[in-house]
Amino acid sequence: MNADEEQILVIPRARLFTETPVHGFSAAGAAEFLNRVRAHGGFRRRGDMEEDPSMKQIIPYMIVRHGSRLFLFQRTTAGGEARLHGKLSIGVGGHINRSDVAGAADPVAAGLQRELEEELRIGGTWQARLVGVLNDDTNTVGQVHFGLVHVVEVSSPDISVRESDTLTGRLTGAAELRDLYDRMETWSQLVLDAADPLAL
Repeated sequence: MNADEEQILVIPRARLFTETPVHGFSAAGAAEFLNRVRAHGGFRRRGDMEEDPSMKQIIPYMIVRHGSRLFLFQRTTAGGEARLHGKLSIGVGGHINRSDVAGAADPVAAGLQRELEEELRIGGTWQARLVGVLNDDTNTVGQVHFGLVHVVEVSSPDISVRESDTLTGRLTGAAELRDLYDRMETWSQLVLDAADPLAL
């Protein structure tokens, strides 16, 4: 199945934002946004959603943390999206596909787990918790996506990327994160603009 034919989790913008839309990263009201996704979300063909700003595609965005270090991702030139080639990110995420979460009581939690286990090998245990949301309506890509930001606490520094041809990664400290800000993709910059990801 090609990407256009995938059935992905979306929610009508009007159901997600009952007041002025959030801009950037916000910790306020995160649980309520998640409740709205659970109540009003549904699966639609991805090809129909990519240029429809009346709908928001739900992206679990995971910040992987071990102690006082975060896992820093870098997209390689082999990745699918040219606009992200070489960019750094403090989080990883992806669409929630109907076929991946069929039968799950909570498609967001199931989608998050599948995305995390698809992208990373984690040697120890992990626990995810919702810490905020991400929204950026200033560009056409951002207009159709909405991030549910989770911190994933891992018990071991034994973390590696599974598909190393499209993504690389390593643990890094707070000082280096700030130094690399200009090389990061937009969502990572928006989190860093609003919060200390080591304190979330």
